[in-house]
Amino acid sequence: MHKRLLFALSLLPLAAFGVALRPAPTLASGFPASCAGTYLISEAGGARDFWTFAADGSFFGTTSTQPLYNFSNQQGSWEKVGHDGARGALFAFVYDEDNTLMTTARIDIVVDTVGQACDEIAGSLVVRTFEDGEDPLDPSSDTGYPIASDTFTGRRAKPSP
Repeated sequence: MHKRLLFALSLLPLAAFGVALRPAPTLASGFPASCAGTYLISEAGGARDFWTFAADGSFFGTTSTQPLYNFSNQQGSWEKVGHDGARGALFAFVYDEDNTLMTTARIDIVVDTVGQACDEIAGSLVVRTFEDGEDPLDPSSDTGYPIASDTFTGRRAKPSP
């Protein structure tokens, strides 16, 4: 239980992106697709992340808490919701102290653009872990409760002029 709580706290920054996820379309048509890119994310709980939204609906993440809590980079998908929003899911492998695979985590995220264009985003996330017999691709198979939730803000990374 202690490990699960520590892991949950470590993923707070990622939990903001969505509670429900439908399969991503071939081309993410929304958010809008012009929002594809890499964002520096600041979670209210203190973690810092890099999230990359690809125009095809792929979603990648890495967070400052990975070394502390022994989990992998995150991969998943996203899709547009409404005019200025998106939802997605990131998945990570979680390892025990001896580097044995312990569980799989799912971070559901809901995000909206802030202001005009895609330079800033904000949202929330919810983290769940999936034990043997549970399917991280089917959140309803989780027999437990979410282990963490958080809010975040993010700024788009841009090359120097």
